[in-house]
Amino acid sequence: MLPEKRVNISQVAALAGVSKQTVSRVVNASPNVAKETRERVMQAIAQLGFRPSATARNLSQGRSYTLAVVGSNLGFLATDLYQGAAAQAEDMGYGLLLRTLADSSVEQVEALLLSLLDLQVDGVLWAIPDVGGNRAWLDSGLLSRIPLPVVFMSSEPRDGTVTVSFDNFDGARIATQHLIDSGHTCIAHLSGPLDWWVARERVRGWRAALTAAALPVDDGLIVEGDWSPAAGEQAMGRLLDTRRDIDAVFVANDRMALGALLAAHRRGVQVPQQLAVIGFDNIIESACFHPPLTTVLQDKRHHGEIAIATLAREVEVRLSGKPLAPRSTEELGHSLIVRESSGQV
Repeated sequence: MLPEKRVNISQVAALAGVSKQTVSRVVNASPNVAKETRERVMQAIAQLGFRPSATARNLSQGRSYTLAVVGSNLGFLATDLYQGAAAQAEDMGYGLLLRTLADSSVEQVEALLLSLLDLQVDGVLWAIPDVGGNRAWLDSGLLSRIPLPVVFMSSEPRDGTVTVSFDNFDGARIATQHLIDSGHTCIAHLSGPLDWWVARERVRGWRAALTAAALPVDDGLIVEGDWSPAAGEQAMGRLLDTRRDIDAVFVANDRMALGALLAAHRRGVQVPQQLAVIGFDNIIESACFHPPLTTVLQDKRHHGEIAIATLAREVEVRLSGKPLAPRSTEELGHSLIVRESSGQV
């Protein structure tokens, strides 16, 4: 059975004997309505069961209370990061609109932003990781031409943008320093794909920790992977076959660390007695690896929460008409989760 037709503001005005503008003022809690008139309108609203249109009310205020989240695929919906963003948006009274973008050319990004502008979203959270040249469109000046606040996640800071990212450099430095403090002196690194900004930052943190400790840093100690367990196994196998001197390895993510542990097992290398292993991300399975994996925790849910709060702040500043504050970068910290794979429990 179809629902009855929604009561509209004209019906309320007719029953109360006032204008539609007066009903609108009552609904929006305007003080410029006489007490008797307000009571009459409220009685009509109750009698008819009128429910104000949130969309109409919001647009009359020059906003939609809707934020767009741009991801690279729909799998983003299942991530802790999205769940944190969605919960924060709900708490702040915003709805989320999800869009995906596979092609980050200037033309495609412009078309997407214009479509979001047409939908009257208040701001955009750019959740596509910074990979290769997929931020080159920023050089076109597109952001200055389209009046939408945009906050970037997991992105290299750039002039004129607002970013909320983890400090991957410091997270990698912490991981490597843990191995150094445990007495290891030849520490290799299995990196993520180096066209990813986060992977390059983790390499940089590994190098910085080794350099500060006057330990060897050379090209033979680093092998690039693609974030997968298979790549981790292959990269660890190459290291173990060519570098018999390594006594520890920092792996750029936990999935590759799983492959690294398998490669060590197949070669009879004992972890952590002969080779200490540390990962990154603290995926839920890492505590069940053999041995349980020491890793670095990034609170992805918190990342989503902070990103939405930052975007909401940008929206409020823009709507206020005040001059925009200097663009900023917020870097989130990490926690070291120590388990058996690094030999320090």
